[in-house]
Amino acid sequence: MEQNKFLYTAKDHLVSSEEFDIFWNEEEGYALTAVPNEIDLKKYYQAESYNSHKTEKHTLLDFIYVFVQKLMLSYKARFIKQNNATVLDYGSGVGVFANYLKNRGFTVTAVEPSDIARKACIKKGLNSYETIDYISESTLFSVITLWHVLEHVPDLNKTLAQLNNKIQYNGTLIIAVPNLKSYDAKHYKSYWAALDVPRHLWHFTDIGLIKLLESSGFAFQSTHPLWFDALYISYLSESQKGSSFAFIKGLFVGVWSNLKALFNGQYSSKIYIFKKTN
Repeated sequence: MEQNKFLYTAKDHLVSSEEFDIFWNEEEGYALTAVPNEIDLKKYYQAESYNSHKTEKHTLLDFIYVFVQKLMLSYKARFIKQNNATVLDYGSGVGVFANYLKNRGFTVTAVEPSDIARKACIKKGLNSYETIDYISESTLFSVITLWHVLEHVPDLNKTLAQLNNKIQYNGTLIIAVPNLKSYDAKHYKSYWAALDVPRHLWHFTDIGLIKLLESSGFAFQSTHPLWFDALYISYLSESQKGSSFAFIKGLFVGVWSNLKALFNGQYSSKIYIFKKTN
């Protein structure tokens, strides 16, 4: 790891309370979580509090998460320009976005490795697969979406090659990831909730993500903010720190992060639009 510079040690606040080191890779332009090869990452997703796989709401935080999630559905869907688009939602969770598109007439396929989440997709009437390998080789999509998914995949190059093979020429790839260069990321450092170790294996920046995708046959088009992420992530970060009045403090930091991003473009999380070029 000669080219990797130690950033900090972060704690898994969701499942195990274990600590993991994060290193900055200057050459690639993004950071990585150092995870021992012998670790089975699946066990770190086996928690009732893991939001992407939840089917029920129990706490105030659950209701806030679901409320914001629903509020953002139409915003996310507007980036799918074609009325007759065939969409692959890669890493669909319980299928909220995929189902939203299906109900609006899109042809949607979901890929989700979690058995629990995939069963929730199937209950919604979605075509859902454990891996992309189960989809027919002849099936190509005009749009592929990854909403806070790419940071989870162990093998970036393999995954991007698979996605490239399943998307039509000039098709649209939509990726949303947390932004390591945002104000809230710099403010909270190792307590930044969007680090979410060890589930988040990669911690991207604009330069790093665009470089990675362009080397995988995609042309960068544009970026767009996910405004609510700064508020939600800042609240979670304050909670993980054990702060008093975590909601108020998190709200202040989140709003300030968004205000600063109006001038420098470094939002807490961002949507990136790419086109397949080869």
